[in-house]
Order: sequence, then C-alpha cells, then structure tokens
Amino acid sequence: MAEESRVEIVEIDSAKVRGFNERVRLEKHGFILCRRGSLRVSLDDNSYTLNQDDMYIYPAFSWTSIEAVSADFEGIAGIADFDYVIQSLDAISNSESQVYLRFNPVVSLSDEQRERIESVIAYAARRTERHTPLYKYVIDSLVRVFCFEVIDAFLTNKPMPMAKQSRKDKIFQQFMTDLYRNFRHHRDVTYYAELQNLTPRYFTTLIHRISGKTAIEWISMFVIVEAKHLLANPKMSIKEIAYRMNFSEQSFFGRYFKQYAGCSPSDYRNSLYK
Repeated sequence: MAEESRVEIVEIDSAKVRGFNERVRLEKHGFILCRRGSLRVSLDDNSYTLNQDDMYIYPAFSWTSIEAVSADFEGIAGIADFDYVIQSLDAISNSESQVYLRFNPVVSLSDEQRERIESVIAYAARRTERHTPLYKYVIDSLVRVFCFEVIDAFLTNKPMPMAKQSRKDKIFQQFMTDLYRNFRHHRDVTYYAELQNLTPRYFTTLIHRISGKTAIEWISMFVIVEAKHLLANPKMSIKEIAYRMNFSEQSFFGRYFKQYAGCSPSDYRNSLYK
C-alpha cells in the first residue's frame, strides 16, 4: 500500500521485524501493530513492550530499535513521509496532542479499532491488483483513510486534551517542519524564528509554553538522534559524521554531542559494542 513511495505498509513476523526496522529512515513516521506474540522496542532510550492488539507509533527523528521479539510475533508495520503525516495531523489535532503522542507512543486497541485498520489495509491490497483510470486517486484516498484511522484510534484511547488549532499551534507545527528540513545545517534558534518573522525571544517563549520543551531542546533532540544513528555505523568515522552534520570541526561536534548527550561521540560509540 503506497502513494508515490510516501507510505509503505508490510506484514512482519519475528524473522522480518529487525529487517524492517533497519529500512526505516529517521525522516519517516511509523507504526507497529502487534497481532500476536510480543515485541519490546526502545525509543530514545526508553523501553516499551507491545502485546497482542497494542500499537506503537514512533515519530520522525527518533531512534527506534528492537530489543526483543517473541518467536510467535506477527504484526503489521508501516512508515510514512514526515510531511504527509504532518498534513494529516494538522487537520485533527493541536500541538499539545502531537507532543503527547511523541512521548506516549503505545496504545492498546479495541477489537473494533483493530478490525477497521486491518480492513482498510486488506481493501487497499485488493484494489492494487487492477489499475483503472482513477486508480491513483483511489489509492491516495485509501492511504489518507488509513492514516486517519490510525491517528483516530490513538487519540481516542489516550486521555489528552483536544482543542481547536490556534495560531500558536501553527507556529509550532511550522517549526517542526522547518526543523525537519534544516536541522542538519542550522542549530540556531534565531534562524527558525526568522523563518516565521518572529523575534527569537517570543519564539522561544511560545515553543516552550506550547510543548514543554525549549526550541533549543527540540533542535538538539533532532541533531543528537541523527548523530547517534550515524555513530552506530562503524564504517563512518567521527570526522565524517561531523562533516555530515555540518560542524566545521570535529572538536565542535564533540563538544556539542557531549553537552546534549552527556558523553563524547567516541564513548557513545564504544558503549554500543560492549
């Protein structure tokens, strides 16, 4: 099930789940629905266990890894482009809800919710067997229905305040989009404030008030998550990673990483292979 490669949904089991996780890029949102067995995952150093009918949603620019999987595990997994999901979220939730989703990623589905999600997937799979003149429009609509069903199930089962979007919500969401597009090259709050014609002071205050995190905390989160992902690749030198992350010197990268991750890049890399 895909719309110009913006969405991918596959069935997975204990043998396939690790391979699927390796294909997920940081700029993708994703989910895992456990049909049978159990799965334990970690998200930004926090562990979560999925049992039957549990759904896990992981946000873009977070590092999800598989910690353990039962031999009888079966499920469905999907990934979607950052921009595509943001468009869907904008229509139905405010910033507080979106922040809540990021830090509370697991929900248990009712039978009805699971059946609705699976029925959309099954119908889309059948619909791809025959290309008709309106095929692309039909698939696009099904993809959007699927995204809304997943988000609806999550928001319905999670007790969080819902409110109409405000101008402040749109500022925060635009910040998330700008950050996604630019964090590898721009780590200064002023840059993101100026993109929205706001003063850095007002921008910083607003982001903290609406999300509970400062703008610099969001920026450093994106940077450190990607840096950790790159450090997990033993074929890349720390110097190469610093260059990839647009640090002019390896030493600058080292200081930045230690400030926000609590250890040096080399110490973090060494900890992965103990």
